[in-house]
Amino acid sequence: MRAPRLQDALERLTAAIRNVEAELAAMKAEHDPLATHIFLSRRNYRNADDTKGGKRREINARLSFNTACELGFRGEP
Repeated sequence: MRAPRLQDALERLTAAIRNVEAELAAMKAEHDPLATHIFLSRRNYRNADDTKGGKRREINARLSFNTACELGFRGEP
């Protein structure tokens, strides 16, 4: 009596696991725009030729922070 119910539950569980694995694969394939922005802005910050007072890096950091906030960053400067 319980064997058919158990078999049906196992089939539903297997289908659910496949759905979760498919969603994880889709998430891995998508690019995170905030992570991409952070990666690129850090590289640009390191490679920037700056003035003696550091004004150019300060402006770039502020603009980068504003862009990150638009992309979903919820931190403080």
